[in-house]
Amino acid sequence: MNYSQEEIEKKRLLALQRKQHAQTKSNFCDSTNNKNSILSSNSNITRNENKSTNVVKPFGYNKTKYVNFKAKFRNKLNNCNTNFNKQKERFNPITTQNFFGHKSKITGKCYMISDERFTLETSSYFTPLIETLKTIPSRSYDMKTKTWNFLLKDYETLMEKIINFKSDIQIAGLPKAVIQIFRRNSSSEKAVDNIDLSNIDPHLVESLMPFQREGVCYGISKNGRCIIADDMGLGKTIQALGIAHYFRSNWPLLIVAPSSVRYQWAETIYTFLPSVPAQYVHQFSSTKDFLDNNKIVITTYDLLVRAADVFKRQNFGFVILDESHALKNVKTARFQTVQPLVSKARHVLLLSGTPALSRPIELYSQINLIMPTFMGYQEYGIRYCAGEKVPYGWNFTGSSNMQELQLLLKHTCVIRRLKNDVLHQLPKKKREVVILDAGLIKAGTEEMKEMSKKLKRTVLTGIERHNTLVQYYYESSIAKQKAICDYTSKLLKAKQKCIIFAHHHNVLDAICDVAESMKTKYIRIDGKTNSERKKEQVDKFQSCNDYVAAVLSITAANAGITLTAAQLVVFAELFWNPGILCQAEDRAHRIGQGENVVIQYLVAKQTVDDYLWPLIQKKMNVLNEAGLDQEFSFKDIDVRNQTVCTKQTTLDFSVDNQRYEHKTDEDIVQCKENSGDTLLESLSSATADEFQELLEFNEDFGDWDDMK
Repeated sequence: MNYSQEEIEKKRLLALQRKQHAQTKSNFCDSTNNKNSILSSNSNITRNENKSTNVVKPFGYNKTKYVNFKAKFRNKLNNCNTNFNKQKERFNPITTQNFFGHKSKITGKCYMISDERFTLETSSYFTPLIETLKTIPSRSYDMKTKTWNFLLKDYETLMEKIINFKSDIQIAGLPKAVIQIFRRNSSSEKAVDNIDLSNIDPHLVESLMPFQREGVCYGISKNGRCIIADDMGLGKTIQALGIAHYFRSNWPLLIVAPSSVRYQWAETIYTFLPSVPAQYVHQFSSTKDFLDNNKIVITTYDLLVRAADVFKRQNFGFVILDESHALKNVKTARFQTVQPLVSKARHVLLLSGTPALSRPIELYSQINLIMPTFMGYQEYGIRYCAGEKVPYGWNFTGSSNMQELQLLLKHTCVIRRLKNDVLHQLPKKKREVVILDAGLIKAGTEEMKEMSKKLKRTVLTGIERHNTLVQYYYESSIAKQKAICDYTSKLLKAKQKCIIFAHHHNVLDAICDVAESMKTKYIRIDGKTNSERKKEQVDKFQSCNDYVAAVLSITAANAGITLTAAQLVVFAELFWNPGILCQAEDRAHRIGQGENVVIQYLVAKQTVDDYLWPLIQKKMNVLNEAGLDQEFSFKDIDVRNQTVCTKQTTLDFSVDNQRYEHKTDEDIVQCKENSGDTLLESLSSATADEFQELLEFNEDFGDWDDMK
């Protein structure tokens, strides 16, 4: 039925009148006595006024009238508030609270703790739920974690029973993709030991160590689609070639690698696969190059992007992606170029000693290349990266459910072994932190003080903090330059082969100037060094004893080269990515090294090191939780204030591993005093406290991984 505007207006006015009448009636009932007294008083006043308007009113007459009016107003106000509160308590079916139901007081989540069992973790104790959990046949209670766990086959049964408590508890269950993966038949994994490697070149098979043979069998069991994430220096290249040669009937083979190792791949093929003719191997070296039915094509990531049209016209049956962490971002041109090539290949093999350099989200793009139907990007980010909805989208920079992710990776496509697990004969790696002499540091400049203060502000945006740290990083390189040169001169005097890493060109130049002034032969590799020159420099350092130092850029020479001729690795500057540091360390600590390797980090107080050092440890802890251990920890680091000139004194520190391991407030750094030096007694405790503060500093400073 349609109403005219006049009828609608009449009905509205009528409704308002009824509402006012109801309120007036309620007010009248609640304050009858007050109203009667007020009306009586008012009527007397009116009669008196009518009788003689010229009579002078006594003092205080108007005050009585004001008091009566105030009492009347107060009563009305109280009644209005009472009615308002009643209306607020009235049921409203349109409010979000009544529409969606009350928010659960208890929350919980399910996650896998083994290949066959999952656990239910709740925020608080709920007796009816516990009684229900006890009815599940496969139940088991963990006294340490105070959680219940069950067989995966009982998952649906448990979820059906928990539905009965939906008004009291809210449970985040297991994703369907995770359930399907862990329920899959694992017969392929059980058959690893029965794989016949006679189809592979005998020379390569004879060269395999037991753990490398296991890696080849694992890759074959996965049909050549997996990630070999062995620690740096464990021979991932030879394992990849063994898997690729097993499936050589599906060649052509495409090998994509950083420019620093492209020629190393060719040499490894010639060495371990003599059955493969040399003319089968083609180095795609420029955008003007072309592909002509080559069996093996080796190229770099940059060339692949620039010559994307050339490679799209070619179908590769087997693709090897070396240092696959270069594809950690799905939005980069590298990933978008590689993805269509991989989608057409039957076998895809990824190699990386550090598949995730700092965050679990970096694994998704690599897993997606192996298993395109694995899990959606957003679902993965919410589940394993503590995904949060923010105004500009989703924030996936965190980490969550790391135990489940570690199991998931092992169960699906990742094999990883550490040096300590498989190479007991390999020399140990010892780390040291060298605190540079404050007298040689140009810290405390107005610019650096201002940047340090700015970083302590909580109101900085991510971009502002990032830009400030970049500038602070550069200014610190200038401030540390004199101390670094002084330390380098002492190293070169010892004539011991060493590797010196730095990031900024001004530091690299200064180190080279010291070597030249001391007439010491050295090699230098930075971003300007091409692949041919890089190989020539590496061979020179490895074979010539008179070349004492290798001056290397952290970003240009952290992977793909072997420098086992040196047993000392020095980092003149820190780097914000722990994976890059670990890779750089293992240029010397790898197969072929016969001596203990010492790693030294040169740090300076009141510089950017105060922020980078704890940031490195924070990122490393996240990777360790995901099972991507890099063996990078402060627990095994010796801290010392080593001096290199006669003006300086020496102070040695060692971290108390047991106390630091428990992370109590009593954690301290023990100082080793040099006898007879009273100056050290006054400096030791203060320096130790400062270093401990640096260790415990734990703040996120934005996305450093995108820095150039």
